[in-house]
Amino acid sequence: MTAESSSSQYANVRPLRSMREAETDKVPPQNLEAEQSVLGAMLLSAEVIDDVVETMDPSDHYRPAHETIHRAILDLNDADQPADPITLARHLGKRGDLVRVGGASYLHSLVQAVPTAANAEYYADIVHEAAVRRRLIEAGTRIAQSALSPSSDVADIRAAALAEVTELSALPDLGTAIAEAPAGPPNALYDPHPGVRRPHRPGPTPHPDVFCGWVGETVRDLDPTTEADPVAVLVNLLSAAGAIIGRRPHLWMGNDRHPALIWALTIGATAAGRKGSATSTARRPLSTAFPVFFGPDHTPRGLNSGEGLIEYVKDDDGEDATPASLDKRLWVVESEYAVTMSRGRREGSSLPGVLRQAWDGDDLGSMVRDALKATNPHIAILGHITPEEFRAKMQDSEMAGGTYNRFLPIFCHRNLILPESHGASPQLIDNLAYGWRTVLNDAAKVDEVKLSPDARALYRDEIYAALTEDSGEGPIAQFTARAAPYVQRTAMVYALCDHGDTIQEEHMRAAWQLINYARASAVHLLGNVSGDPKLDKLAAAVRAAGPDGLTGKDIHRLFKNKGKAERERLAAALADQPGFSRAQRATGGRPTTVLTYTG
Repeated sequence: MTAESSSSQYANVRPLRSMREAETDKVPPQNLEAEQSVLGAMLLSAEVIDDVVETMDPSDHYRPAHETIHRAILDLNDADQPADPITLARHLGKRGDLVRVGGASYLHSLVQAVPTAANAEYYADIVHEAAVRRRLIEAGTRIAQSALSPSSDVADIRAAALAEVTELSALPDLGTAIAEAPAGPPNALYDPHPGVRRPHRPGPTPHPDVFCGWVGETVRDLDPTTEADPVAVLVNLLSAAGAIIGRRPHLWMGNDRHPALIWALTIGATAAGRKGSATSTARRPLSTAFPVFFGPDHTPRGLNSGEGLIEYVKDDDGEDATPASLDKRLWVVESEYAVTMSRGRREGSSLPGVLRQAWDGDDLGSMVRDALKATNPHIAILGHITPEEFRAKMQDSEMAGGTYNRFLPIFCHRNLILPESHGASPQLIDNLAYGWRTVLNDAAKVDEVKLSPDARALYRDEIYAALTEDSGEGPIAQFTARAAPYVQRTAMVYALCDHGDTIQEEHMRAAWQLINYARASAVHLLGNVSGDPKLDKLAAAVRAAGPDGLTGKDIHRLFKNKGKAERERLAAALADQPGFSRAQRATGGRPTTVLTYTG
């Protein structure tokens, strides 16, 4: 660097010095030349950005200005915008950071100083190693200071030292972080915690946004008391709550009136799925709040035929009319839904047609028995099924596209190991029941549910656009064809459970993430045909690559118009599918992450 570096423009970027000079002044481990070379390489070539991301974090820079520049480059790259000194200066200027990092001329000097962009990964490795050394020094200093304090208790010092070591041990090596990190953001209901025993989860994990409002609060309160999957407890609560609320609350999508009905299939292995545990966990506070509803008249079992379902809610004004014939709310839980699906495939079965009518909220009728009809029914259905049964039944396109795309497929798996759990305490159940009684009684009095301006904008600008982009063919696309109405239906139930008659942005976002999880569940369970054109394109490329697989650079070339976050989402989604894997491969330098197909 020249003498110009000492001007006020470069106040935040001190002149480079040798490591010997730095050691003399006791400066923590650093290499500013490497930091500048990393940034210069990223500005010279977008191709090296993924290599840098896999090697170091922006916080690894010693100079705060360098971290700011690094993050700004990633922002531009994720937005599919070019990152060069000119565009970067404009981006930093808009944020008010340009002068603070040294000005536009400093950005140009970074490009001029880098020897070659091809060595970006090597420079990033140097920066990362220096950052690790600084963290080790800082941890050791904190432990030493604690031990030197005469007022500190020895037990507290040991605990603090153990905490420091544990935190350092938990820091991932960035070379393997992508291969090992779970898809999606951190989720306290699924992430490891000290003292919490969680079995390995073989499928997708829901976004934390799904645990929204009062429904999410109930799931969190009940979670320590059950081995059931929190997302399975959640859909049980949403489905049952919609049934209890009744027919009066509704929303309009175009000219279609949608009731607060959510149908779901919880799909998990016979022992590991804990499907029944999820239903019983959700049922306890609700049945305490509404004991009459959870009697046999409103919670029947055994969907044998369409006529049998209509019998429960048929029009009957006689003196011996059953309660369900007057109050036509049903919550049907089928623990062996594969049997129900088989019955629906029998020749002449009326069950599929009646189910379609019930999901729409239409009046029910039988072509076999003219007198058998039910006006204004309100029926929610929740089924349990194993992955093997689900895959076998969904091979029939009529089954998937005709009737069963009314159901949200929800993968579930045992989430905790609680060998001595006695379930939720009576006090907790009573407290939750009081809240649910108040919430659902008030919700039943609501008429039309509207969208807030923010919720409407989110649906219009993000959600609907994503639904349109993801349109495709295949069993998964057919199975999730009703995602658009389901987003708003689910958001409505979230809003009603939050004591509101208006869907807020957080309800819409929660519903969208739940539908995304349903889609991820279908992808995980049904195999390689995703219905997502981009994911199918990546899967085909990985298969075509043979045993060599696809590297991060290959994926970047395949989706060069997509941002890094989208490419990572696709890679993570594909790695979750049967037959595909993502692992590290040695290259003679830094290992590279590779997607392969093993069949």
